[in-house]
Amino acid sequence: VALREAWESLDLENRRAIFFGLPRVDAEELFLSFYAEDQYELIDTLAPLEIRSWIRLLAPDDAADIIQVAPNDRRDEFLNLLDDGARREVVALLAYAEDEAGGLMSPRFIRLRPDVTADIAIRYIRIQARQEIELFHYAYVLDYEQKLLGVVTFKELFLAQPLKLVSEIMNTSIVSVREDMDQEEIGRLFSQHDLLAIPVVNDLGQMQGIVTLDDIVTVVE
Repeated sequence: VALREAWESLDLENRRAIFFGLPRVDAEELFLSFYAEDQYELIDTLAPLEIRSWIRLLAPDDAADIIQVAPNDRRDEFLNLLDDGARREVVALLAYAEDEAGGLMSPRFIRLRPDVTADIAIRYIRIQARQEIELFHYAYVLDYEQKLLGVVTFKELFLAQPLKLVSEIMNTSIVSVREDMDQEEIGRLFSQHDLLAIPVVNDLGQMQGIVTLDDIVTVVE
């Protein structure tokens, strides 16, 4: 914590010396706490294999942030260091402006079908939680066209009768945002509704990802 607080007072040479002198586990924890600008300046002079080891720690939305910080002539280099699945997600996120919902969102979230029981839904959540999902308190209910139908909290699922359908439990009064909504407007929605995450939908109502409270706090800071 003390190092994180002192970080701004250190010059780049000292930052790199201290950072790379840390045990890897401690360095990773510190790296994940930084803004994209600080992350980039730490790793931009490393060999490609070393850069890859750091950028692959990041969730797709955070990887997109660090690539946006990079100079234009290095963005492809950073993209090519990601595995195929992460690269596709990051490329999709880079299509949005950084200050819009689409640029802030994570494409990884818990999704459920409306016609499964609470008992089966809980099993699905356990499986999805192992796959680097942005795990919050919500699961999003989608139809076969990926349209957002409702949202259900984990608590509601755990308290429901095992054979009750997700469609009977979910809340259909959903606070959602469009891909092009400005970050300031999104911040107001978080304040008004006291949410931890808000779903992002396209023109057809298909869910694209979630913006989390952490994302908005970072933007505000």
